[in-house]
Amino acid sequence: MASESRLIDPAFEQTITLRDAYRIMEKFVDNYRARGDTLVSDFLFVYATVLQNGLTTDPAAAGDFLEAARGVLDAREDKRAR
Repeated sequence: MASESRLIDPAFEQTITLRDAYRIMEKFVDNYRARGDTLVSDFLFVYATVLQNGLTTDPAAAGDFLEAARGVLDAREDKRAR
């Protein structure tokens, strides 16, 4: 298990692509499931797993992820503009 981190730690200041962010989220869920934590992770596994053809198990997952990312990134830009 990873050491305790907080979102304010410098390690979280990396810039990545949204594609990488999605893959990181998928790996995070896989690791969560491997520990036996299944309530949320099973839902995400069924919903958000990337198939070999690049689609997600639920076709809406990638779009939903992009919408959430836009919301976070737009809020970050709004905060910087102040």
